[in-house]
Amino acid sequence: MKKNFFITFTLLSSIFMSTSIQSCYYDSEEGLYGTTPTVTCDSTAGTFSKNVLPILTTACATSGCHNAATASAGANLSVYATIKSYVTNSKDAFLGSIKHNLAFSPMPKGGNKLAACDISKIESWINAGMLNN
Repeated sequence: MKKNFFITFTLLSSIFMSTSIQSCYYDSEEGLYGTTPTVTCDSTAGTFSKNVLPILTTACATSGCHNAATASAGANLSVYATIKSYVTNSKDAFLGSIKHNLAFSPMPKGGNKLAACDISKIESWINAGMLNN
């Protein structure tokens, strides 16, 4: 009887110890994958030609909606002069649309909302006076 108790006790102790040791293991995300670089958005030093035009060309003009040929809703977003004119006359609607605000038709239509950084670059350009730089 003592022998069976000793074997049972030893077996249970071994199981308890092995599960206790395994449950104390901790992985950190940095240890497994390295540090994740922080992505920042610099919307303060942007220019029309390097920052704003490529975003509008990709998301709006080349999609076939807001270019010289179609100018859907009267918005040709493929060249500086017409972009500035449209935004000047429809700033709230333009920003509301690209931000997907509920009161406006979300743009790009049927597509995903622009990245927050892209919206920030466009908004900074507008607030800086919409320079052709």
